[in-house]
Amino acid sequence: MEGEGLACVSGGASQKKVSRNFNWIWYLGAAVWFLNAALAMRHGSLRLGLTNAAIAVVFLAAGIFFGRQAKRPSGRGNGRRPLE
Repeated sequence: MEGEGLACVSGGASQKKVSRNFNWIWYLGAAVWFLNAALAMRHGSLRLGLTNAAIAVVFLAAGIFFGRQAKRPSGRGNGRRPLE
C-alpha cells in the first residue's frame, strides 16, 4: 500500500509519457485564444483582440518549450557522450 503512493510521487518514465501525451493541450489552448482574438477584433474590440493574441502567443511558446522538454533524452547527465 505504501509503495503505490511513492511510485506516483516519484514519477519517472510514466511522468515523461504523461507530459508527451498532454503536450498538445498547449497548442489547443493557443488555437482557442487565437480564435477568441479574431472574434474580438471582428466585433470591434481591438484592445481585447490584441490581448487575446498575446495570450495565444504565450500558449504557443509554452507548447514549443514543453514539447522540446518532453523530447529530451532521459537518464543521468546532459545527454552528451562522455569525454574519452
